[in-house]
Amino acid sequence: MAETLQRDEIIVREIVDTARVLFKKSGFKKTTMGDIARSLGKAKSSLYYYYPSKEDIFEAVIYAEMDELLDEIQQSLREASTSKEKLKAYCRCRLEKLSQLCNLSDALKSEIAELHCVMVEMKSKFDTTHVELVKEILAEGVSNGEFKKINEDNIELIAYLMVSSFRGLAVPLMVGQNRSPQLDLQIDSIVDIMVEGIGKR
Repeated sequence: MAETLQRDEIIVREIVDTARVLFKKSGFKKTTMGDIARSLGKAKSSLYYYYPSKEDIFEAVIYAEMDELLDEIQQSLREASTSKEKLKAYCRCRLEKLSQLCNLSDALKSEIAELHCVMVEMKSKFDTTHVELVKEILAEGVSNGEFKKINEDNIELIAYLMVSSFRGLAVPLMVGQNRSPQLDLQIDSIVDIMVEGIGKR
């Protein structure tokens, strides 16, 4: 039983990894279940055992990207020495991932916007996960005295505002397709303002 589960996990990972390459190269619409099966050296029917449709495979690919980003963020947080540095590291990781996504084919980028029903649910889960992550960083900063005392409701509100602000920093990448050399300075400035405020001391 355990051996079967392990084999299934390996096959699922192979399907997702293969589909990811094909989606990035040719776009969602032009990539067929047959293309994915041929690249894997498997019969198309075997794919349907694991995923009922191409949309399900695409969803699995997006979730895999989200999990990878979360792993990268967690690694960068472990390397940061202060809560403030963790906020900067979090934002940089998000922008690095977006830089990679900007290198996708034009076809796939336009199709992602069209796959509204799939993306709305994913975006909601993504935002919820990242707000919780930033809440943990803020709570840690309050606990260790790095940040001023903030009640729990306000911590959630601030986390939501930060995640939204970091998303706004992505606009130059989405519009210009290239990472602005000023982006790192903008990250530092925004985190400084969020942590220290703009009031005169």
